Parts: sequence; C-alpha cells; structure tokens
Amino acid sequence: MKIFLRIVGVVIVLAVISFAGWRYYVAHRARAAGIVSQDITRSGDTWTANIQARVPAPLDAVYNAMSDVQHLHSSQIKAVRVVSESGNTKIVDMDLNGPADQVITARLQFDYDPAQHRISYHTVNSPMLNTDAQYSLDDEGSSTLISLHETTKFAQQLPVPDGVIKDVISQIFVAQLEGLKQALHIQTANQSDKGGEEF
Repeated sequence: MKIFLRIVGVVIVLAVISFAGWRYYVAHRARAAGIVSQDITRSGDTWTANIQARVPAPLDAVYNAMSDVQHLHSSQIKAVRVVSESGNTKIVDMDLNGPADQVITARLQFDYDPAQHRISYHTVNSPMLNTDAQYSLDDEGSSTLISLHETTKFAQQLPVPDGVIKDVISQIFVAQLEGLKQALHIQTANQSDKGGEEF
C-alpha cells in the first residue's frame, strides 16, 4: 500500500510540475509575441476574448500583412489556402496544429475595412464551433496596437478545464502574431538570442 501511495504521490507531483511548466511557457510565449493585455471569459458555452498586442511596425505595413492572411505561417498555422476572394472579402481554409500534431482545418471568411483599419472574420460551416472576431488597428507612430474582440461558441461542452480553453484561444492569437512578425521580418529579443529561432 505504501508503494502505491508513493507512486500516486510522484505522479501527482509530476503532473503539477508539468502543468506549471506549460503555464509558464504559455505566458512567456504571449509576452514574446507582444501581448500587452488579455481577458478571456466564459458564459455558458460562449467564450469572449479581448486581447491587445503591440507590433513594432507602422500601421499600414501591419494592416497589409494581416490582409494577406494566406502568407501568415507559424509553428501553429501550418497552411492557409484562399478558397475565394471578392472585393474586400476572402474565404480561406486554415490548417492549425492541433493536439497530438493532428491538423485541424477551419474555414474562415475575412472581411476587410481598409478605411477604418479593421478586419473581421467568422467561421464558415463549422459543426464544432462558431467564431466571430474583429481586429482593430491603432497607429502609435512606429508601432501598431492590435485589439482583438472575439466570441466563440462551442457546439458541445468540452471535457477539459476552463484554463485549457483559455490557453488555446490565447495561443491561436499568439500564433497569428508570430506569423505576422515573420511576414514583416520582425525579430524579437528571443529570436536574436537564439540565432533567429522561432519563439
């Protein structure tokens, strides 16, 4: 019995250390990507995210790079394919790196408002979830403040803790920021210290 309790104790300690390490990694990656604030809350089966990030590049360059969503790639965004494009609307299939390296493909419709420097998107024909989001870009001279407001409604309750869902929502935005910085050829301190490696 004592051996069993010791094994259980070791497993619990390892699980706590692993979880703490994952939370540290998520927080560090978010800071490196330029996130300055985030608030992700749940009400029933709907999640609301308000996230702000600062990108060290002029407004027009950031908006143009974000408009070319098909060129944004990172460790989490494997590929983006344009399905159709008409005026200020673009429908894309986005391949995301999911759990256990499974690829999750989401179809998204992007609508662009160049005069207001706003980009909105929503999921198209998704049986798992419905997402509506809007990016607002604000000029800060040599940098740009990106504000994201997003609501995501899941078709069914997910059997995971709320913290995991928050991390997933945050990490999708972080992946988009990483892809944006690669498209703009922006290096962070982490990239410079590691010889240009992805953070």
